[in-house]
Amino acid sequence: MIHVIGDVILDRYINGSVDRVSPEAPVPVVNKSSQENKLGGAGNVASILSDFKAPLKVWTSFAHDSVGEIVSDLLLHRKIDVHNFQKSEVSTCKTRILAGGQQIVRLDEEKKSSPISEDELNLMVSQINSGDRVIISDYNKGLLPALENFLYALRRKNVETYVDPKGVDFSKYRNCFLIKPNIKELGLVTFASQEIETDLKVRHLMQNSGADVCLLTKSAEGMSLYDSKSKQDFEIIPSEVYDVTGAGDTVIAALVFARFKQLNLTNAASFSNYCAAYAVTKIGCAEMNISELSKIMSNHQSFIDILPNTKE
Repeated sequence: MIHVIGDVILDRYINGSVDRVSPEAPVPVVNKSSQENKLGGAGNVASILSDFKAPLKVWTSFAHDSVGEIVSDLLLHRKIDVHNFQKSEVSTCKTRILAGGQQIVRLDEEKKSSPISEDELNLMVSQINSGDRVIISDYNKGLLPALENFLYALRRKNVETYVDPKGVDFSKYRNCFLIKPNIKELGLVTFASQEIETDLKVRHLMQNSGADVCLLTKSAEGMSLYDSKSKQDFEIIPSEVYDVTGAGDTVIAALVFARFKQLNLTNAASFSNYCAAYAVTKIGCAEMNISELSKIMSNHQSFIDILPNTKE
């Protein structure tokens, strides 16, 4: 089973058109045509895994408010098992207003939640079995405390843990198996000299987090996979980019799904690279269309073999 632990967010998209500027202020007037709600944050990670038909469970927190009800319904619709720690006073919602496919403004509703307690961390450890995979999807909403002891307990159970980090102190994730910062997040980490090259920054980050592996996503420059001795680069797969929303979620979800299906790390990273290239061609957090993925992966039979059968 794959366990997703972290901040579930409601991504709300309001679509419309702009024909005039407001007489009240120099801003566009959006004539609303439709509205769509999607799972974001750790919820997007879970949605992608659901598209892959992976067995999974989500450990998160959302409030008993109108947004929380929508989040609960979206998870239920996808038949995703969820444990709600109920640490939140307000469920996080990001409302994006778009016109002509372009985002004009984003409205955020959020309030920091209380962190998961030690007893609750121990509960999760007891429910995660040897050979399971765990994704830590941290969006810095207050839910996740320092996880060193939790990750150590999972390491002892032979559970691979994958972290999508936030913040500047990656020691919070000490004892994880793999950490996946993007190039911007790497740049926010404080080093003795900010002028040192990227590879040295990654090595420092791996030492600080105790990670065995680092997957660094570099936007238009692709990705790099580091272990204790080597580095492998993955060039970006050409695609017509429409929206990078949720691309990082796609990378970590696809990577862990591939590992769950027993692909080695190199092939799992390559698989996730293809999935990310597909995701950015869609507006918002993209669903994984298995038929379309099969076409762009047509030269990689081992990738196609792990995709769910669309005829089932």
